[in-house]
Amino acid sequence: MKGFTLMEIMIVIALIMILSVVGIGAFMQSTVKSRDTQRKSNLNQIGKAAEAFYTDVGHYPLSDDVNTDRLYCYDQGVDTVCPGTKLYNLIDSTMIIYLDVPKDSDVSRKYVYESSSDGYSLYAALENSQDRDLLLNGDGSVNQNPWGISCGSVQCNYKITETGLVKSI
Repeated sequence: MKGFTLMEIMIVIALIMILSVVGIGAFMQSTVKSRDTQRKSNLNQIGKAAEAFYTDVGHYPLSDDVNTDRLYCYDQGVDTVCPGTKLYNLIDSTMIIYLDVPKDSDVSRKYVYESSSDGYSLYAALENSQDRDLLLNGDGSVNQNPWGISCGSVQCNYKITETGLVKSI
């Protein structure tokens, strides 16, 4: 039995390193896509809760103009900032909890909720610049700051409203 030469060992090490780099890159990209999928799912959950709130109360939850990541609940017929993380409606000591409002997994990012007289807007900051749901400029490049709204440490680049995903300004 013949031993391995130094050249053969170096070739094997180089191949292992190349495969590792490719594997780590694919893993990192799938992790980013997974976080963005969770962000989209969270916004859809908040939207469904806002729709249920609208059905019961007659208007969408109000938002705080200063701190738009907070929602207003309906407490005994009065709109009030939701204490804690739950979106609820309290009528005659009966609490209807619509949602335990999710937070972004990245603590430097936040979801933004804004209400208007006839609807609401929900914003998030997606990490994957190749996501098909991001708003594009006329030249096909991603619009980095379409609404000028901060989602924590980064600008929001994904928006849904009561009518669905926003793909144009």
